[in-house]
Amino acid sequence: MDKKELERKKREFEKLYFTGKYMQKEIAEKIGVSRVSINRWVNDLPTVRYSIIRANLAKELERLSTNPTGNEELIFRYVGNLNLLDTMIRKAKYMPKV
Repeated sequence: MDKKELERKKREFEKLYFTGKYMQKEIAEKIGVSRVSINRWVNDLPTVRYSIIRANLAKELERLSTNPTGNEELIFRYVGNLNLLDTMIRKAKYMPKV
């Protein structure tokens, strides 16, 4: 598959994915790519990437909160980063040009 065809399939993937009507397997069948490719494309979406980072940051914040003494500055920094990631996630949901 050439680069132009790959980009066309990725755009079609985004259109189908963001409708919320199709499972990854169904999208793969519709556009003629593997489920592995679809999974990789999903994980490359900004919203998904930001959400994974946010989940990891929240888990670390929860761990620090169990013993906050001496970690106050780091906790405040993590909370600020969570707020920033929330903003980025909200913006990224509207980024796709479908």
